[in-house]
Amino acid sequence: MKIKFVFGLTVLLIFAGCGNDKKNGNDAPKPSKEELRGSIKQMEDSLKGLQANLSEIKQIPNLTRIELINRLLAFYYNYPEDTYAAECLDKVHMTYSGMNVHEKAVAYADTLLEKYPKYVNRAMILESQGSSYDIFMQPRDSAKVRYFYQMLLNENPSMDKDKRTGIKDRLKNNHLNFDQYIEKKMEEIAKK
Repeated sequence: MKIKFVFGLTVLLIFAGCGNDKKNGNDAPKPSKEELRGSIKQMEDSLKGLQANLSEIKQIPNLTRIELINRLLAFYYNYPEDTYAAECLDKVHMTYSGMNVHEKAVAYADTLLEKYPKYVNRAMILESQGSSYDIFMQPRDSAKVRYFYQMLLNENPSMDKDKRTGIKDRLKNNHLNFDQYIEKKMEEIAKK
């Protein structure tokens, strides 16, 4: 019963956002930051409820995730100067990654890196970009892999030593695709 309620609430929220309101286009008043943040929190709470019942519902509908993306982007487009806008782009990037829509995920991560160079989770975004271009993007773009991993190394001099060593080793073997690299590492471990 709880699942039906959460799913029903999600569907209702999606359709409420698609209402036939006469205030379309430029006539619509700009929503406040508080309204937008509230709608984002509401959708995130709905997704958490669905996630908690994943064993029963089997998967979260992509429409629900897309509605979250739309709300996050609404904040970003309406208030790009606000620090929360960068967090919204980060969440859009992660949501698309979770949906395996890697082209959009890397595009929004690129926007985040370009527009918010001092973003608090920049290192995580750089690492995500490097691994996305290494593993998921087809055809694989070894130049982008090198670009993002090198930037990650340059911008984070106090990075954990083992992590730094691992990234440097990956860059040294950037001519190998990810599967070939893993196979090489497995062979090295087997020889020890």
